[in-house]
Amino acid sequence: MTVSVGFSRRAFLGVGLLLPLGACDKNIFGPPRPPRVPERAERLFRLIQSTGTDNMLAPEALALMGVTNEGRYIPARQLVAEGNDGRYVVSLLTIRKVNEFMFNRRRGDLLMLHLSDIRFNRLQSVRYPRNGKPTVITDTAYADDDFEQQLTFWFDRIPGR
Repeated sequence: MTVSVGFSRRAFLGVGLLLPLGACDKNIFGPPRPPRVPERAERLFRLIQSTGTDNMLAPEALALMGVTNEGRYIPARQLVAEGNDGRYVVSLLTIRKVNEFMFNRRRGDLLMLHLSDIRFNRLQSVRYPRNGKPTVITDTAYADDDFEQQLTFWFDRIPGR
């Protein structure tokens, strides 16, 4: 009986000594790994690079999203496809030395634009009527829904799924 009590004391002491190591920063065990790009983003990036076309985008709507080139047109590589409910375009922007996607869909005279990072997190959305001024979409539920529809459209067209 004394052996089991002694063992439990040693185990308790050992756990008590190792417990502070759990609170240590992960950098103690080596350099942190860079965040990994999602596989779909990588495939979409390669699809745009291989089959897309180089275009210059007007700065008005992109300025509302925080993407500026000091008032000049913004270079982008674009991929265009026609869907049942409008024309879909995905653009690869590298204006800030960071790769970002811009998804847009034209329904009649209205453009819906969504800026997202490489992980497909929606950063900003803009509504741009043909004969009007661009405005930021403040209804996040509506913007998220439209963004998801556009993502689904492009995910269905990425080869090698």
